[in-house]
Amino acid sequence: MFNPPTVEDLQETRRANEKLVLAALDSKPEWVETELAKTTSLALSHLRAALASLLDQGRVRRLPGTGTRAVYGLADPGLADVPATPLTADAKKIRDYLEGRADSALHMAEQLRMTREDIMVALSLLNAHKQITCTFVGSLVVFRLREAQALVDQKDAKKKQVA
Repeated sequence: MFNPPTVEDLQETRRANEKLVLAALDSKPEWVETELAKTTSLALSHLRAALASLLDQGRVRRLPGTGTRAVYGLADPGLADVPATPLTADAKKIRDYLEGRADSALHMAEQLRMTREDIMVALSLLNAHKQITCTFVGSLVVFRLREAQALVDQKDAKKKQVA
């Protein structure tokens, strides 16, 4: 008798496939989708599911390709790997600025009258606290608050208003 896979089984398979894809992407800066399928030995449908998940997580980005050939690479938003030390005034300022919007580092620098370097330092700290996500629009990196963090901030603001 056939037992269909559980949701947990499917998630475990997807995570394993994601690890294969990340390992391959780490070995070369750009991969055509069909080459990636051959290298990882994944069926195209499984590869695409793993890539879709990694794209959503901001760990992979789709690069401009030729014709209908999909090209992928690791996502590098340019953030430094820093410890999750207490948030600085600049990090709090950027977190407040990003509430309800998404923006690029360069535009934030213009709007907040800060240097791009200061913006990137603050974004790196927010990233260490897992408070932001990034997406790639072509070569542009767009930052936003994580959904869960925005909800926590809203609840905290409501509690302060009530108190």
